[in-house]
Amino acid sequence: MSILAKRVLLAALTGIGLVLLVVGAWFTSHLGTSGSATFRAAPGTGVVVLEPSVLNRVDDPVDVTATTKDGGQVWIGRTSPSDARAVVGSAEHTSITGSRVSTWSLAKTTSGSGAPAADLAGADVWRQTVSGKGHAHVEVDQGDAPEALVVTAPGGGTVTSVTLTISRGTWFAQSLLTALVGLILAAVGAVGLIGTWRRSSGGAAEGADRTDGAPAVDPHDEHETDVPASREDATDPAPEVTA
Repeated sequence: MSILAKRVLLAALTGIGLVLLVVGAWFTSHLGTSGSATFRAAPGTGVVVLEPSVLNRVDDPVDVTATTKDGGQVWIGRTSPSDARAVVGSAEHTSITGSRVSTWSLAKTTSGSGAPAADLAGADVWRQTVSGKGHAHVEVDQGDAPEALVVTAPGGGTVTSVTLTISRGTWFAQSLLTALVGLILAAVGAVGLIGTWRRSSGGAAEGADRTDGAPAVDPHDEHETDVPASREDATDPAPEVTA
């Protein structure tokens, strides 16, 4: 594998690791050790309907808490979706249809006009009812799904907030594991990238050292040594003797 391909692979590994680390840490911080996902909405109307799309989205029990302004009365009724629509009718109400994990909020729409029926609590369609001063709480156990909840503030009050909580113990472990895997992948990718850059820089520096350290040879600076071609050349000739 070429150096460039290896760097691209390691960079991708580092990026994936960072994404997993951020997502895992984000979910871990919001879910907590209990694995509880909490979503909130501020309806601002006198009647609120929680649809099956948010109540029965998972198989785990769902806790719903509603509060009213200035500690007024609040009432919650649990029934089938069709009965909830029939009881509310065309009155002004807020429908909560889903949840947004990005903002930990509940998706809501407002429709209808006019006041609700005078005595919603008196209808014979309710499977369970709860009421309280300032706030009321109900748990949907999914045994009779699909279901809907109708929340109202008797006497013309306003439902100021609705909180929905879903708890699953494995969610915390899964989020923590995701963050841990992301940390490992990011660390392996980053270390690998640093290693390739160091090896590349070290190889270039070593090549430069070898080139700079070689002795310069000047073709015009040659030391010539006269070496006799033969022993006869190295010995002066004997003087000639004339008789």
